[in-house]
Amino acid sequence: MQTNNTLLAKWHFISIFLIFLASANAAANNTVSEITWLQSDTAPFHLKKSTHAPDGGLCDYLIEQLIETLPNIKHTRLLLPQKRIGKYLDEGQMACYPCMIHREKSTDRVTYSMPTTVYPPFNIITTPANAEAISLRHGDPVQLINLLTDTHFIFGQTAARKFTQEINEIARNTKSYENASLSWSSENESRAVIARLNHGYIDYTIDYPFLADYYNRFSELSNVVALPIANHQSNLVLGAVGCSSNAPNNFANNALQQINQVLQHTILPSVQYQASQRQWLESTFPDFITHYQQQILNVNRPANAAPAAVENPNKAEQ
Repeated sequence: MQTNNTLLAKWHFISIFLIFLASANAAANNTVSEITWLQSDTAPFHLKKSTHAPDGGLCDYLIEQLIETLPNIKHTRLLLPQKRIGKYLDEGQMACYPCMIHREKSTDRVTYSMPTTVYPPFNIITTPANAEAISLRHGDPVQLINLLTDTHFIFGQTAARKFTQEINEIARNTKSYENASLSWSSENESRAVIARLNHGYIDYTIDYPFLADYYNRFSELSNVVALPIANHQSNLVLGAVGCSSNAPNNFANNALQQINQVLQHTILPSVQYQASQRQWLESTFPDFITHYQQQILNVNRPANAAPAAVENPNKAEQ
C-alpha cells in the first residue's frame, strides 16, 4: 500500500510538473520580443518633426506611443517605399505597418489591430482648372465611374496605392488601374503625385482631402483642390495597425494582443494622441472629434480579442 501511495505521489508530481512546463512553453510562444515598424516616405502620414509637425505625421506619434508603452519589446524602424512595404509583409517579416485601412477580417498579407483613427471619405484631388472641367462633365459631387471611364482626363496614382474596398472594386471594374499613369517614385510618394498634377502630367488622383490641404498649406505645390465623390460622402475610413500574417510563431496575433491592450487603455483615449490626429484632419474634417468619439472610443472591443478569420486579400494601404 505504501509503495502504491509513493507511486501515486510521484505521478502526481510529474503531472503537475508537465502542466507547468506546458504553460511556461505556451507563455514563451506568445511572447513577441521584437517588432520592426515600417514607415513610408508619404506625407502627411510620415513626416520628420518640424515647427509645423512637432509630433511628425499622422502615424508617427502612434509609433512613438506604441514603442513607449511596450518597453519589453525591441523596436526597430525601417523606412521603405510603399511597394516594398507590401513585399516585406508578404515575406513574413516580423513587422507591422501603423498606417493601414482597417478591415474586420485579416488577409493573407496582414492581420489588423482595432481601429486607431477615423479619416474622411476619399476625394478627387485635382487642380482648380481641372476641377471646373470635371464638375461640368461629371457633376458635383463627382460621379466616380463616369470620371474613371472618361478618356478626356488622365488618372494617376502611386504604383502601390490602394483605397477602400468599394473604390478598389470600381477601379478594377473600370480597368482604371490598367490605364492609370503610375508614379514609381520611392521618395516622398504623395509629393510626386501632387507634382505631376501641378505639371499637367496627370489630371486627377484619388486620395484623402487632407492630402490636398497639407500641400496647400506647407508646400510650393499648392495648386490643388479636393472634390467630393457622389454616394461616397458618408463612407468614413478607419485606420489600423497591420502586422504580417505570414510571420512565424503566430507573430501577428501575439503582437496585436499586446498592441490592442495599450491602444485601448492608454493611447487612443489620450489627449495628446487625439491632438496629433486633429492637427492634420480637422481642417478638412470638422466633425473628426465627434466621429472619433463614436467610432474609436465608444466601440467596446475586447483588448485581447483574437483577430478575425482570414478572407481573400484586398491590399488596401493608408
